[in-house]
Amino acid sequence: MRMRPAVRAVVLLSITALAFAGDSKALTPKYRMDVVYIFETQSSGSAPESIIVIGNAGFRSLAALKQFVASLPKGTVLEWAPGCERLGGELLLSSVKEMDEFKALCKEHGIAFMLHPSG
Repeated sequence: MRMRPAVRAVVLLSITALAFAGDSKALTPKYRMDVVYIFETQSSGSAPESIIVIGNAGFRSLAALKQFVASLPKGTVLEWAPGCERLGGELLLSSVKEMDEFKALCKEHGIAFMLHPSG
């Protein structure tokens, strides 16, 4: 027995919808944080300026970074593998207190913060 094209399309769409409904990871937003150094603003003998980048957004201040992260949907995964080498003055990486506060903010807003310290 052959299925009509319209019936076949409905069956295929139903199967696809069920596959995505069972795979919640496919619907979980995931972001990666990176540290980017800006060498143009570097004065002689000082460390270059650094910003934290998430996707296409860059943050010079911890306040702006926190505001952005707090606006992410609950359940978002935020991964960060900053590596071991530092040039000095990096957001979050230069202060244990800042890092602890940032982790608490993520937890409070239901963000899964995955820190991989050694890159």
